[in-house]
Amino acid sequence: MASRQASVLVHVVFISFRAEAKPEQYAQILTDYQDLGERCGGRAAGILFWQVDRNLDQRKNWHLVELAVFRDDAALQRFRAHPAHTKLPSVLREIADWAVGDINSTLPVD
Repeated sequence: MASRQASVLVHVVFISFRAEAKPEQYAQILTDYQDLGERCGGRAAGILFWQVDRNLDQRKNWHLVELAVFRDDAALQRFRAHPAHTKLPSVLREIADWAVGDINSTLPVD
């Protein structure tokens, strides 16, 4: 099936672990974060793409990057309110800082 252009919402999060974060906490956050998009409803909930991994560029001390594509702002708001997602900031707040960026974009989607 050929891709089509569609207006979507691109959501990016950069996470920086503080010095007091233990390596096992870092590893557990990364593991838990990997499938958060699916646990929050996945494609059926409007989460069209989800990826979280270690940042390849450590110059600014951002350790993890989340890249997500949502069908629209309503899908992003449902994701933000989902219990699996609301748990994450409460855990991160103790050991990390983060920055969030959201933009409307036209990307090829299936």
